Amino acid sequence: MQTHWFHTVWPFVGGGGAIVMVAILLTTDTFRANTKVSRWRDPVWLAWLAVPLYWVHQLEEYSLPVIGLSYSLPDMVCGKFDFPPYPDCPIPMAFYPVVNISLMWFGAPLAAYICRRNVLIGLSSWGLIMANGFVHTAGGIAEGAYNTGLGTAAILFIPLSLWVIYALAIRGPYSGKVVGVSFAAGAVTHAVLFIGYGLFKAGVIGNAGLLVYAAVVGFTPIILAALASRFMNPESQRPVSTLQAA
Repeated sequence: MQTHWFHTVWPFVGGGGAIVMVAILLTTDTFRANTKVSRWRDPVWLAWLAVPLYWVHQLEEYSLPVIGLSYSLPDMVCGKFDFPPYPDCPIPMAFYPVVNISLMWFGAPLAAYICRRNVLIGLSSWGLIMANGFVHTAGGIAEGAYNTGLGTAAILFIPLSLWVIYALAIRGPYSGKVVGVSFAAGAVTHAVLFIGYGLFKAGVIGNAGLLVYAAVVGFTPIILAALASRFMNPESQRPVSTLQAA
């Protein structure tokens, strides 16, 4: 199938960016808010870690056909909605880079930046990561076969998202309610994404509408978390280092 060159290149750009960003995360304090604790217990650092983590996942999901393997996430998505594989699938190929770039090249870094002031909003990307991890893993177990993205989902997404909950809520200074609502905002976004496919299949939105929907979905974790934060104690959402300095 003839596709635009960007559809092939973009996951590798993210993969290269992930190498650079992980190196910065592990060797400098650039993305840390509290150097008095381990970076693995700093919510701001963990919020930034979500960004390259998902870039690596995107590389696994979208690079395999490029290197000659037959696994294709777009074809898998089309099959889930009873569409034929590409080139006959009606879902525009541009949808995949738009939604992924919106989510993890713009939405997640913005959430991590906000984390210095609001932990609930800042950690919302981890809810998406956890939901994605369990969806991929459950699908692999149910079908008894590999699905595109399963490796990073099972090896990285689930263990690290559980660590964030453990380090910040179970053994950390933040309430389970704050961390739980934050994760819920990201998890709901995963469901919102599939609603878009359903609306497209039902003819409620067309190609252009689906692309606009994809761009908006990228900021849904932040939007949902921000709405939820209005009903919770503001002090409970501030990073511990900020509270100590106040």
